[in-house]
Amino acid sequence: MARSTYRFREYGVTPDELAEPAFQAVCVSGEEADCGADSRDQADEEALARWLAEHTRDTGHERFRVASWSYAVVKAGAWQ
Repeated sequence: MARSTYRFREYGVTPDELAEPAFQAVCVSGEEADCGADSRDQADEEALARWLAEHTRDTGHERFRVASWSYAVVKAGAWQ
């Protein structure tokens, strides 16, 4: 019977200081199906708020799924 040896490794996760955060919204208004309009990545919350206001102005839609995105760097540590 073959024997296996397992080794473990620690990983460090830190925020990526070189990457800019992004903000996104998707319209979830609709009677039978979500509208689905997507703001795509916006550089800041003010730009996202502008997109939300314009979409509501143009469509009357008022419900959105909103997310903010950040980035991380993962560094592998020593094998245990």
